[in-house]
Amino acid sequence: MKNFIGRYWGWLATGLLVLEGLGLAGWSVYRYGGTTYDLRITHRVGTRPLSQPVNYPITGSVYQGRAVNAAGHSRMVTLKTNSDNPGPFRYGQWVRVTVNAHYGVTHYRVLKSAQHY
Repeated sequence: MKNFIGRYWGWLATGLLVLEGLGLAGWSVYRYGGTTYDLRITHRVGTRPLSQPVNYPITGSVYQGRAVNAAGHSRMVTLKTNSDNPGPFRYGQWVRVTVNAHYGVTHYRVLKSAQHY
């Protein structure tokens, strides 16, 4: 057994690193992957408190509307802004959102009007 471990230690370590990398990639796709939709901001349905690491209170916005993807399929989406870009967004502005089946909206970014589907 000692001879086996000594001879194949490099291969075992490399295999474990590859396995860990594949697991991390799989988790990232499961947690943050999804379908991208374009949401046109028509109205804000509410606000929510956001916390900052420096204990500075800010307010985020909550939007809801029908979003459309590149294939033309539409879906009702609820977008809750985060502390990186708390909004509020302007009326008629387009926001590209990534909708995950398990976690809802995982990412969003504001688009220029010519970029939407």
